[in-house]
Amino acid sequence: MPVQLKQPWHGIAIPCSLIFFIGYPAHWFILRNSLSNKRQIIFQFCLTMIWISYYMAIYTNPGKPPHGSAQQHTDGDMNRYCAKCNGFKPERSHHCKTCQQCVLMMDHHCPWTMNCLGFGNFPQFMRFLIWVIITTSQLFWYLLLRIAAIWQARNMPIKGGVVSTTTKELVSLVVLTPMDLFVLFTITALFVRCVTNQVIGGMTQIESWEMERLQNMFYSKKLLPIMIERVWEKFPHEQTPEHELEAEKLLEMNEQGLLKFSSVVNFPYDVDLLTNIHQSLGSPMLLLWPFSTAQGNGVTFQKNDISTYEDNLSISDLLLCLSWPPDGGRRIPHPQREDGAHMIDQTVEDGEFMIRKRNSPIESRTTWENQWGETLEGFGVDPMNE
Repeated sequence: MPVQLKQPWHGIAIPCSLIFFIGYPAHWFILRNSLSNKRQIIFQFCLTMIWISYYMAIYTNPGKPPHGSAQQHTDGDMNRYCAKCNGFKPERSHHCKTCQQCVLMMDHHCPWTMNCLGFGNFPQFMRFLIWVIITTSQLFWYLLLRIAAIWQARNMPIKGGVVSTTTKELVSLVVLTPMDLFVLFTITALFVRCVTNQVIGGMTQIESWEMERLQNMFYSKKLLPIMIERVWEKFPHEQTPEHELEAEKLLEMNEQGLLKFSSVVNFPYDVDLLTNIHQSLGSPMLLLWPFSTAQGNGVTFQKNDISTYEDNLSISDLLLCLSWPPDGGRRIPHPQREDGAHMIDQTVEDGEFMIRKRNSPIESRTTWENQWGETLEGFGVDPMNE
């Protein structure tokens, strides 16, 4: 569930306080008496890189659509116009209600940077997480070594003992060790989630949420009829008697629970691991370079082969060619279409295929919640511009 802070500046103050009050007291009271100068310099270098990458994540613009160029990249979706920016939103873009701009490949609005995470600064944010993990993990190791050394020397005389310590060092070890472990654990968990979504799956957090919403619609038998209508809208010349018969068979299989979600829904931006890395983080060789950026322009993205439209495709393949999200996304579904015709449900009763009007409207995309209570607005998206 998205974090709610009383004051936005708390999102900056809390991480800065943790970085300062863990890193520098640990060095002054513990590390400078137990580490070589070389290791102390390395530790300070890593600590400095945390500050630099955090600054870059905060102050780098997440990416704005180029003026006048996004309209030609609507991918058949004419509902990507942003009334507040007075322009068209490219694919994967959303309008942030806090940043007051459309954000390219918007991941979410991050309270810990007071900034959106998008195409322009997601590499900087991931670099910040990486440096935090590197620094806190090595500090935790040094703290454990110091605790072990003090414990082993606990029965030795103070004079001439192998290990000498002070009250300040002991207090610092007691306080800073669990704090460092807490930061290491939480940041690692966040890093794993980001890698799982963006690098392995090729999707932003918003798109991951979207995938959950689509799965919910699919298993409640509401998604496929909408997707088939979208196929007729996007490829009107494909609405042949043969394809209509094939669509009826798919709907019947769907009602019987014989279809798999992956057989009708394709996430087009999941190409392969290397392409996902390039599109979200940039070159792997420059991953730790402070000024490295993602590859591409943030307006158009490479898509997998499954999403490529060709002639003579089956209705199943046409479903996989739909632009993301395949139910239209920004169009809020209604029980009645714009042309006045009621949307329909197809069901199987007593072995007979039945067609009937839908009795209840589909839950709006802008209000749907996943199992964690996350909504589209919770990621920072302005629901009035969706």
